[in-house]
Amino acid sequence: MTGQVHPVTHVVGAILSDARQHARLTLGEAARRLGMPAERLDHIESGRHHATSADLYGLCRLYGRPDEAPALDLLAAGSSAAGGWEVHRHDRADGFAGRLAAVARQSVRVRWLSTHLVPPPLHTSAYAAAVLQPAPSRPWPRLRDQDVVILDESAVRRGGATAALMCEQIIHLLNVRHTGAQIHVVPDLFPPGSYAELTLAGDVTVVVTGGFTDVAYQATTALATHIDRALADSDPDLSRRLLTEACAHHRFHREAR
Repeated sequence: MTGQVHPVTHVVGAILSDARQHARLTLGEAARRLGMPAERLDHIESGRHHATSADLYGLCRLYGRPDEAPALDLLAAGSSAAGGWEVHRHDRADGFAGRLAAVARQSVRVRWLSTHLVPPPLHTSAYAAAVLQPAPSRPWPRLRDQDVVILDESAVRRGGATAALMCEQIIHLLNVRHTGAQIHVVPDLFPPGSYAELTLAGDVTVVVTGGFTDVAYQATTALATHIDRALADSDPDLSRRLLTEACAHHRFHREAR
């Protein structure tokens, strides 16, 4: 990876861009207040230029998020002994859910796949609390027409002890699906795991793994091939049927309690 920009550089840039927009500052205004050329800030936000520690601390202070700077600095810093980026860059610091949500907001397309849990953008509040999913400071972005979620059937079938909660969650999935969102349910997804493919401006793709609780940004898009394969095997009618059957399954257990 020597001489190449690791996708995490684009991740940091997307987070900074999201924070600037939330602070209601134009790129030119932010650059002027920092005494930085606007072109340099544009290159940082687009991932074409590595942000220094001074950049990160200055930008986070300007955007009213000084506590975010250490986590971003840790995420951006360091390389392998060989002089190139390591394949994985982990984000385990407090507030990682908010940073991942910010990257999703700045992405032109997000494709989620999970064999374990429903991905965060589709959580009901009760489901999020039950799976101990950290809540971002700002809500997860809503699914757009170009976004895709693929779930293993077991992700909506499990949860026998929380039948009422799962009923509510699946009804939410069905309602969101009726808006045109692409939610696919596939039996026996392989390999097991949870990951997201985030496509940023400029057709830069970042793969996130770790079950959305221990986030690792990868310098490879190999896992995205599993998303392509799962989509090829999906069927809209089957997805609707599996969701409906899972809802009936949980409703039966809820009433039997």
